[in-house]
Amino acid sequence: MIALLLALAVQGDAADLAARALREDDKDKRQALVAQLRKLDLAVVENAIRTPPRGPATIELGKPVERQSKTDFDGELFKYTIHLPAKYDPAQRWPIVVSLHGTNQTGLPNAGTLWIESWLRCAAAREKCVILSPTTVKHTWNTRAGHSYVLTALRETMDEINIDPDRIYLDGMSMGAGGTFRLAEHHPDRWAAIAPRCNVPDIRQKKDKSFITMLAENYRAVPLYWVVGAKDQKISIELARAAKLEIEAAKGELVYHEYPEGGHDWSLEKDDDVLEWYLKHARKPYPEEIVYKSYEKIFGRAWWIEVTKRNEPQPVIMVHLDMNAQESERRSEYRPPVLVHATRKANAITIACEEVKELRIWLDDAMVDLDKPVTITVNGKKLHDGVVKRSVETLLEEARRRHDPSMTFSAFIDVKPK
Repeated sequence: MIALLLALAVQGDAADLAARALREDDKDKRQALVAQLRKLDLAVVENAIRTPPRGPATIELGKPVERQSKTDFDGELFKYTIHLPAKYDPAQRWPIVVSLHGTNQTGLPNAGTLWIESWLRCAAAREKCVILSPTTVKHTWNTRAGHSYVLTALRETMDEINIDPDRIYLDGMSMGAGGTFRLAEHHPDRWAAIAPRCNVPDIRQKKDKSFITMLAENYRAVPLYWVVGAKDQKISIELARAAKLEIEAAKGELVYHEYPEGGHDWSLEKDDDVLEWYLKHARKPYPEEIVYKSYEKIFGRAWWIEVTKRNEPQPVIMVHLDMNAQESERRSEYRPPVLVHATRKANAITIACEEVKELRIWLDDAMVDLDKPVTITVNGKKLHDGVVKRSVETLLEEARRRHDPSMTFSAFIDVKPK
């Protein structure tokens, strides 16, 4: 009994210290908390990070509630709308549906509140899931600002509500579907599954008039339920069909529904069918295989692989427009792209990569045995063979950076591919 009480006391100390360290922005104060956490067993600290305490919700249950916040990207004010089930229980983890509205050229400040009703008409979704719908009044969801509206709203929701990090589902209509594709392409490790309707991934036409789906490889581990109408007057069915072939070639899970008489319409598909499919899927936070492709230095991380330095040919500057066809941002693309194919088996990690100068491999006891040597082979050459030290600092800083309690990392190795 005494041993049990002591164990519970240690867990309580770890939970309190970890929660404070994750919230603390002052580096010196955070280091003081880390010093206290070092005195505890690292596994206890990691468990505290993975299972943060959640009290009763401060959000009214069973009704859409609009909130205002500032993005983690640049501090811009934005709004999002959230709906909790009427029987929300903070003692259990809940799946969440993040749904993105279409174009908002008139700048409606409550577009997310209006759009969330699309899912609230589905009784099963209202009862079984948290539903989140951010608003954008200027930028498309394809921009970094648009990404940050989604990711900030999700982070804030997960800080307060007991969300299952491995059951985060993303969808949208029209421009919202385009944003769904882009968020999956650039952040494939965040989503359990996606279900865009009436848009296409990043697909472009080459000089020979053929098409290339720029990041088709990144759908290998992102289950996709894709709905299009053959008579859509806004989105070319030719593009959808071409992208479908390349995503199929990536060998990921794809459900593709093309309606011969369908137009640009959310209601082509039954929400209950999509929800049923969603709830069959859970993300694998430490997949045994990763395929990740990127043309941009700002997107270099997927699961336990991070490209920290790449070859830098002359960049192609891409101008991204807002919803009123005005310049929103400029981003640099580098061609050829970075391509990483990584596999792990027991304590052996094998990587083939292109255009990579420096690579960081993130590690945790959830994926390897850190008490034993870890071997890392890159492009046929063994670059590491030894024990990797765990670190409370690494654990805390990664948790602060990623805000993903189901995917924690307590160690890493940096390598330079030959």
